[in-house]
Amino acid sequence: MKAYIQTEQSGEFYNVNAFIAYEGFKKFGFEIKKFIDVDEILDKNPDDIIVGGIGSVRKRLQNLNILRQNKEIDYPEELEPFLKRKIWSSTINEIFNKKEWNIFIKPQVETKLFAGKVIKNEMDFLGLIDNERDTQIWCSELVNFKTEWRCFIRYKEILDIRRYKGDWDTKIDINIVKDAISKFTLQPNSYALDFGIDENGEIFLVEVNDGHSLGTYGISSTNYAKFLSARWSELTQTKDYLNF
Repeated sequence: MKAYIQTEQSGEFYNVNAFIAYEGFKKFGFEIKKFIDVDEILDKNPDDIIVGGIGSVRKRLQNLNILRQNKEIDYPEELEPFLKRKIWSSTINEIFNKKEWNIFIKPQVETKLFAGKVIKNEMDFLGLIDNERDTQIWCSELVNFKTEWRCFIRYKEILDIRRYKGDWDTKIDINIVKDAISKFTLQPNSYALDFGIDENGEIFLVEVNDGHSLGTYGISSTNYAKFLSARWSELTQTKDYLNF
């Protein structure tokens, strides 16, 4: 069993997530291979797990001739009741021309195109307008989240929950998380439910994220390896060697 883990040119792991994955897969007896560019990997065995940025993981899938749907999970229809705010599809040019301010936007298809941001005026569109094409985006009403958590879900069970923003003394309602899991009928083998709580104590589903390239936010190395392994085996339709 091999785990290919992305590094910088210096040979250092490209971020803390890669290092945590290294620690986890090493504990499980995987042979660790480092790579800088995914095209360096000549081995075509889909059992070999790839740990890297979103672009690297998806490029590896392409190199293995494995197709994935060209969209993110983001806001599943089954989980709309947990969102508790208006979320709609639009384009950069459309919201610019309509002057739809005080909303949150993020790319709908090309995840790495730009980081999600709040739009308050024309200046917030700097670097986003593209005269050659009109970028598809998600738009959301603003919510002032006091605290946010990432819930790591693996095989329909909560693997871990980590606070990544806000006050340490607020609590997340586990029953709401479990309810969302039960309602999410088309869920992948591993993914994250991000929840936030506002100043009134109301809990919102922020978004849903795929499990193949997520930040660790303090999850243990062994749990992170299990989490990544579950999603990779599903994407490649191979055996999950850490399915326990």
